[in-house]
Amino acid sequence: MATLVGSEEKTHAMTMDERQDRVAAGWLTTVAPLWPLALARILYGVLWWQQSKWKVPSDDFGRKSGGGLWYWVQQEIQHPTVGAYKDFLVNVMIPNWTFFGWMTLITETFIGATLILGLGTRLGAFVAIGMAANITIGILSVPHEWVWTYVMLMTLPALFLLTGAGRAFGVDSFLVGPLERAAARGNRLARLARWLV
Repeated sequence: MATLVGSEEKTHAMTMDERQDRVAAGWLTTVAPLWPLALARILYGVLWWQQSKWKVPSDDFGRKSGGGLWYWVQQEIQHPTVGAYKDFLVNVMIPNWTFFGWMTLITETFIGATLILGLGTRLGAFVAIGMAANITIGILSVPHEWVWTYVMLMTLPALFLLTGAGRAFGVDSFLVGPLERAAARGNRLARLARWLV
C-alpha cells in the first residue's frame, strides 16, 4: 500500500513539474484541437477549387474573351507592384500564355483538392503559400484591391503547414500512423512523407 501511495505521489509530482515546465515555456506550447483548423482548411480548399473553375482552357484562359485570368494579368501589367514582376509577365508569361494558364489551373486545382481532402495537407499548404505570394505581388497595386485579403490568403495556409491540419477530418489522419512506424524503422521516404501529412 505504501508503495502504491508513493508511486501516486511521484506521478502527481511529475505532473506538477510538467505543468510548471509548460508555464515556464510560455504561450508557444499551448495546444489546441485540430478540428477548427480542419474546417478552415476545407473552406480554404473550396475557395481555391472555386477560383480554379474560371481558368477556362477553351477560352485560352481568357485571352479570346478578354476576361478571366487574361484580364487579371493585364491589370497586374498596367498596375505593377514590382517592376521585375511586370517584366516577367510581359516577357515570359504572355509569350507562353497557354502553358502558364494550364500551370495556374493545375496548381489551383491541386491546392483545392489537397486541402479539401486533407491529403498531403502540408504540401498543399506550402504550394498555396507560394501561389498566394505570387498573386499578392501581382495584384497588390491594382486599384480597389484590399491588401488584407492577400495577407489572409497567405496566413491560413501557413497555419495549416505548421499544424498538420489534415490530421483531423482528412486522409492524412489515416496515413500518419503507418508513416510514423515506417520512419521509426528507418525508412527515409516515410520520413519525408510523414512531414507532408
